[in-house]
Formats: sequence, structure tokens, C-alpha cells
Amino acid sequence: MISSNSTVVENDNLVSRSISTKSLQEQQHKEMVDQTPLFKDASHLLNGLDTYIVEAEDGHPISLYGIHFTSSNTDSSIDINVDIDADADAKHIHIDGGKEENNTIDNANVTKRRRPILMLHGRTWSSVPVYHLLGGNQYDRGISHHSRSLMEALYNAGLQPYCMDFRGFGGTPRDSTNYVIPNRCVMDIECVLKYITNKHNHDDGTNMNDSIHYLPALMGWSQGALVAQLLAQKSPLLISKLILYGSIYDPLVSYPRQPLYVNNNRAFDSNIGDGDGDGDGDGDGDGGASRNTKMIENTFNGAIEDFTVEGSIPPAAAIEFAEAALSSDPIKAQWHYLCQFNNCDPARVHVPTLVVAGDQDPYAPLRVQSELFTNLGRGADRTWSIISDADHAVHLLDGGRERFLNVVKSFVDNGKKGGNAACM
Repeated sequence: MISSNSTVVENDNLVSRSISTKSLQEQQHKEMVDQTPLFKDASHLLNGLDTYIVEAEDGHPISLYGIHFTSSNTDSSIDINVDIDADADAKHIHIDGGKEENNTIDNANVTKRRRPILMLHGRTWSSVPVYHLLGGNQYDRGISHHSRSLMEALYNAGLQPYCMDFRGFGGTPRDSTNYVIPNRCVMDIECVLKYITNKHNHDDGTNMNDSIHYLPALMGWSQGALVAQLLAQKSPLLISKLILYGSIYDPLVSYPRQPLYVNNNRAFDSNIGDGDGDGDGDGDGDGGASRNTKMIENTFNGAIEDFTVEGSIPPAAAIEFAEAALSSDPIKAQWHYLCQFNNCDPARVHVPTLVVAGDQDPYAPLRVQSELFTNLGRGADRTWSIISDADHAVHLLDGGRERFLNVVKSFVDNGKKGGNAACM
């Protein structure tokens, strides 16, 4: 009996220590996110958004953004709220105790019926300025022109949108490597997709096939479309549909591999498995952090260079985007191992896919979009949509936003409950 009691006490202590360790880790994640440029200096951009921290496979915190969702939390994330005073200078991040505060007219059941869609940003700018420009109550800041938030537009259209930041972008802290690596992005997206699916799946005894309805659609823009394509090739069962928006895929482009040796030492190689999880192949867990990473500041001109069609966006809105983008991403994130994009092969994509771009997009010419669409894998629905009089950032343009929204909404809603062929 004594032995039995001792065992119980010991187990209780183990549980207590486990909870304490997890709580400490969550607090550390929150503090890391709190120090990112988005949360520290540009938290007003988060107005109207729900914000979550999802733990990646290696324990790194990934920032995820939703809108008007009411649900209980899962074990794999922290829900945080951003409180912003009227002066827009005061901000505070707090853990919400496992519940999300939400003052929308939707209840949890209505929200869960909405089809989720996760959006990925591109090479330079993080998700909040890209997908939530002038959203929320930013009118209070004296901004006269209307919201260009795709998050709000998709929600108002009946979908449940989410967007996330890759490591080193916006609200997601850099990791020890200081680099953004495509394959690592794919692994992080897998964790986020599983989290979103858990939020949307029924627990009420519905037929298992009905849960397919709640698999997220995945949309990647620009270079983010390449990442989305890699995800679809590797883990098609995690998504219902794929949207390749302004994809920079080009079968004639081959990204060079990294040199094998630098200064007589083995170069940083993210493909080597050394057991420490940092991807540098030396087993020390530092991810090659000792190697110098040159910090390059983003620029105003770089932020507005995607707007090329005369009259497509007012100057004031373009300036607002540039200011939001620079506040969220003042330092250019350093992509590494772009050669991993050489694995993009349209023939290996076997989920329903939408290819969409502006007809004047300099990064996604029609010739290349045609190659991408034509070579998508057989056995799944596919759609190709060309938005006229639009360039790279169709979703921000006066003439393209509504057409883009209608195309995406129609594609996500149509089909067999939004499920992919591999799941049916």
C-alpha cells in the first residue's frame, strides 16, 4: 500500500512538473512573439484579427492569424489577444486562458460550418500587411479610404480565412539559423494545417467523411505559391484544395545548390540529418548561427514595386501598404536553400487546384502559367483564371479585388465538400 501511494504521488508530481514546463514554454513563446516587429511596433495592424501561436515540430512558435472564430483552444497552441488603446501606442499581449474572446454575431457552430482557408505570403512581406491591409477598426486612425483586407473579404463571403507568418517574418520570430528554408516552411505549415483542422472538425459523432469538409484549402502567393505546391506534393491529405496565386514557378528556372565546402569547412546543409534538429549538419544545435548573416533593410520602393498598372490602386492606399509592410518587416528575411524549390513538379500535385494571376503580372507570365496548369497531375479538378488589367497584387487592386474574391470563393465552395481526391 505504501508503495502504491508513493507511486501515485510520484505520478502526480510528474504531471505537475509537465504542466509547469508546458506553461513556462508557452510563456517563453509569447515573450518571443511579443518582441517581433509586428507585435512590438505595429500591433495596430492586428486590429480585427484573432491571433494564435502554434508550436512547430521543433518547438518553435509560429504566428497564425484568424478572424471572428469562436472555439475552445487545443493543446498545440496559445490563443493571445492584442489590446490596443485609442492612442494606438499602447499595446498588450496576454494569454487568454484557453478561450478566445469574440464579439461577433456568429456562434461556434455557425463558424465551424465555414470552409477554412490558409493563406501564405510571398518572399518579402509577411501576412498581415499583405492580407489584412487597413482591416479592423483602423478608420479610427484617421484613414479615409476603405479596408483592403482579404481576410475580411473572405470572411464576409462565407469562408473562414487564416494566414500565417514564416520564420523571421512579421509576428513569427527568427529561429537559430536566421534563414527561411523552404522545406522548414512546409513542415511548419503542416503543423498549422493540423491545428486548423482540429479547430473545425466536429466532435458530435458525425460521419467521418463529413470531416473532409473541414480540411483547409491552402493558398500561396508568389514565392509562397511554390511553398504551397511543395506542401501539396508532400502532404496532400492535409488540404482540401490548392490555390496557386501569382506563382513564380518556371520549369526553365533551376535554383543553384549551395556549395559543399566553404573555407575548407563543410557548408551549412539543411538536408543533412545530424539529430540536433537545427539543420546545419554539425550536431551542435546552433543552426549555423555563428555564421554571419548580413542584415538588409527593406525599402519603401521595394514595398510598392508590385503596383505597375496605371490607375489600379490609389496612391494613398499604396503608401499605406508600404508603411504597413515596412513596420511589420523592417529587415529583409534571408531565404536559404532555394534549390529545394527545384522539387516543385506540377505532375505530382493531385488535389483540386486553382491557378490564378493577373494578366499583366511580370512575375507570372501567361506562358509559364500555362505550363503550370497544363502539367498539373491528372485525376483532380483544376481551374485556370486570368484576371484582366491586373498585375502581381490582384487582391489589393481596385479593379481586381472583387473578381479575385469571387474566383477564390467559387473554387473553394464548389466540388465534393471541398475534399481532395486522395481523401474521397
